Amino acid sequence: MIELQLDSYMLSEAIGQSVPISLHSSFYIAYKKLRRWIRRFPLSFDDSVINDLVLFYSLAKKKHLDHRDPNHLLRLVLSIYYMQKKILSLSTLASHTRHLVVRWLPTNLLFPFSSKPVAGCVIGFNTMDRCELFDEENVIVALQKHFPELQLVKESYYRHHSQHETLKMFYFEIEKKNGFPFDFAESKMMKLNLEEKLRNSIQRLVPSVFMKLNQEEVYKNVLILSEEISSEDDIPQVCITLDRHSGKEIVFYVSLVQVALPNRFSFKEGLFGCSFVLERILPVRHLNGCPIEAHLFRLCIPCEPSLLRSDGSLDFYAARHKVVSILTSAIGEFRDYNGGLLIKQQELLYSFKELLPEIALIDSELMETFFHALVPLEKQALLDPKVLSNLFMFFREHRAEKTQEPFSIRVRKDQKHFLLSVRAGDASVTGAISSVLSDDLPHLKDWAYNILDLTGGTFLNCVISHGSEERIEVFLRALEDSLCKWAEQRKSQQHLRIALSHPVLSLDPRVGGESVSSDVLRLLFEGLTRFDGEGHVENAVAESIEVSADLRRYTFRLRSCSWNDGSPVSAYDFAYAWKKILSPDFKTSFAILFYPIKNARAAKEGQVCLDQVGIHALNDRTLQVDLTLPTPYFLQITAHPMFSPVHRLIDQECPQWPYQSEKYYPCNGPFQLKLNQPHQGYQLVKNPLYWDVSQIRLDQIMLIPMDPFQASQAFMRKEIDWVGNPFGGWHSFYVPKGEGRILTSQNDWVSWLVFNTGIAPFNHPKIRRALALGINKDDLIAGLTPADAPISLTPAYSVLLPRYCENRPPVFPFCDTEKALQLLEEGLNEMGCTKKDLSIQLLFHHVGIQETIAIALKKQFKEKLGLECQLTPYSWNTFFQKMTEGKFQIGLLYWTTFVDDPMYTLNAFRFSKEGVNFSKWEHQEFQSCLDLSEKETSPFQRSMHLMKAETILSQEVPVTPLFYRPSHAVIREDFYIQTHQTSRGFFNIARGFYTRR
Repeated sequence: MIELQLDSYMLSEAIGQSVPISLHSSFYIAYKKLRRWIRRFPLSFDDSVINDLVLFYSLAKKKHLDHRDPNHLLRLVLSIYYMQKKILSLSTLASHTRHLVVRWLPTNLLFPFSSKPVAGCVIGFNTMDRCELFDEENVIVALQKHFPELQLVKESYYRHHSQHETLKMFYFEIEKKNGFPFDFAESKMMKLNLEEKLRNSIQRLVPSVFMKLNQEEVYKNVLILSEEISSEDDIPQVCITLDRHSGKEIVFYVSLVQVALPNRFSFKEGLFGCSFVLERILPVRHLNGCPIEAHLFRLCIPCEPSLLRSDGSLDFYAARHKVVSILTSAIGEFRDYNGGLLIKQQELLYSFKELLPEIALIDSELMETFFHALVPLEKQALLDPKVLSNLFMFFREHRAEKTQEPFSIRVRKDQKHFLLSVRAGDASVTGAISSVLSDDLPHLKDWAYNILDLTGGTFLNCVISHGSEERIEVFLRALEDSLCKWAEQRKSQQHLRIALSHPVLSLDPRVGGESVSSDVLRLLFEGLTRFDGEGHVENAVAESIEVSADLRRYTFRLRSCSWNDGSPVSAYDFAYAWKKILSPDFKTSFAILFYPIKNARAAKEGQVCLDQVGIHALNDRTLQVDLTLPTPYFLQITAHPMFSPVHRLIDQECPQWPYQSEKYYPCNGPFQLKLNQPHQGYQLVKNPLYWDVSQIRLDQIMLIPMDPFQASQAFMRKEIDWVGNPFGGWHSFYVPKGEGRILTSQNDWVSWLVFNTGIAPFNHPKIRRALALGINKDDLIAGLTPADAPISLTPAYSVLLPRYCENRPPVFPFCDTEKALQLLEEGLNEMGCTKKDLSIQLLFHHVGIQETIAIALKKQFKEKLGLECQLTPYSWNTFFQKMTEGKFQIGLLYWTTFVDDPMYTLNAFRFSKEGVNFSKWEHQEFQSCLDLSEKETSPFQRSMHLMKAETILSQEVPVTPLFYRPSHAVIREDFYIQTHQTSRGFFNIARGFYTRR
């Protein structure tokens, strides 16, 4: 396997050379091992794994690094890397769900003369809002509350500062207080229980509220309490309310009314385990000559773990119960005026836990959550403990079941009670359940229920007592009907989930002209024309098109259509976007597409002003375009996303719009952008303002970044509907095993070996031709298995796709080793060098079959020509940038055509300064042939000029074709797609030719 080139931190091939920042000595050991991992699994990594390694060594404390083995630290970094990718994918698939992943990493802390076993734990989760908190204190609370024998290892806590704002990653280590290692049973229990405990430990902060104590309410309570005292022997009357809660203390406000004692008693002397703050003593009235006093004070109790829930929130009932205990020990018996219901609640909760002691020991919080969610509220005081425990156990049994159904209903009856449990996988079911509960449940006499949104689903638990079977059946039918309608509505939603293995370069249609970005932009934008389901050009935003007699002037009449913010799309938006591309200072690699337009190239080179370009908005609904010469394929190229309009007002006011989403990302296509996070994914939803929205069958498209192995596993788990082209390369492990079917379109791509003619030695035509003649294309593709390419690859002897080469002899020559060696020798002599002086570096994108081809090329160069070749794989973004900027020697890439005309491909070699002319080659006679073809009206003569141009290309060899490659994708069996056998329509999902059966 070949090592992925990693530029992010300029880490050199030789370990130990200078690194931009000072790192711990163990970094270099970990980095060496990471390089070996990358060589072994190149498809599983991208540049960000190096970022994570360097970031970890930059932020971790020295004490942390000193006492831990580099192997363990590397495992930690790899765990962080994989967990980030997993959570980001899950978050895109289900953005409103908490996704928490826990991984255990047992290790030993290293000291000069000993070591100590500890259990390391990596936690990653997606945040649901900006007010969530999870830090070292949350970990301690969770550990000490549920596992008292455990403690946090000092200096072990590490927070990974991910570049993804919605992602949180933490690492910590735990140990037993007695210092003994964890046995198997203890480790298993932690793995089974701690994940759920940590999930519940994520604390949701609430912004503070500025509110002073309502003194009027206090005095009102004092008067009411005083009226409850009718004799000198009555016990004190007390009203207890929560005042405030901080991280260190819990403060309750107490209003105590009692008959004044002969000797004034100091509350402060009788209160223990709290702080006493007296506000005032207030005389209220006299009873038979005895004064009645109100004591107004605050009790401050420490914020102990026993008074907190796992997420750090205050357990109000436990804290209030402690205040009651403190007051009772100080003043004796009293009447808790506003705690009657609370007392009854706590009594029932206590009885509930007593009936299920084993569950209460390990999952007390779930029992409390279940109890306090009961409706109506009085049932938390009046419900029979035995019935409550039966309902809870029924719920637990239902929760433990494994099901893939959208919902399930479980029913249990006895002589007096009817138990019901409903489980659904989506919290949106709450509305369907609530409507039935409000309409039908009141007709039954005695009932209680709760609705819980938990890990594993949303649950309705209900008990009905003394209800007639007829009424219960009516209620059940209504509930089932509502759930079926909800499930049918969810099923009818057409969602498409695509694994995005190739990154999107830009979501600005003026920049993202390469294949992956173009396929995404087709979903978001629509130009004047488009391709229909059969691959033919049809009108899009253009309602009508008039072409002049000389075929040089096109007049487009625009239909009434809108941007997704409701503002109208106008001809001025088209003119603005196109002229922006042709501005000399606007950087794009695809301006050549516009060169058929009058003065377009001259404007791009700064020779004329943009006003002289043949693009004119005559009014809001009319765009006029003048061409230099008749261009038969002009309406085809206007279907390319590069020819999309851009909202000119927003582009001028907010140039960062391509990085935004929702209403801040203006688009006019069939979909609009809901989520725009390159590392997390893209979520597209149907655009209701699209002019042809009735033809859009899909409601949502999700593009989730995944490496090939991730994508394959996600497809098997039915989390993804589409893997492979055009949003990723093809891999052998994509072949479905009963889970999907392969979708194939033959010969959509041609593989090129491109020579950079701007640098030595490939500025010499004999060297280029020698390497081209030294390639045996049959042997090159013979090493590929059917799994690599389900339909056999075909050797290519033209830079054009096969449909343009039928019924004519090959243009590029076959392999001729003898001739290759002769040309190589002549070229080297003319350059004054030898084979040893010749350094060849082959650049390629490191996914799909490209690596296999690169290795085969290296072997052939060595065996046939005696030349050494260094293979340099890159990620797609880096590879494409280096190719367009000419920072390479030879490069391996795929080419396809968006236009049904050979001129589209040949035009790429016309001007050396253009980004898509990767070879940086230019030839006067070649240009003349293309000029003559543009002026020729006879199709036969035009073809002859184009053939001559390609012949010159084959002689000069700035590029040599290798093979034709089909397009492959694997889609789920329960989806159907309408396709045709051309690249531009094979994956035509923009207009919804993709539906669930």
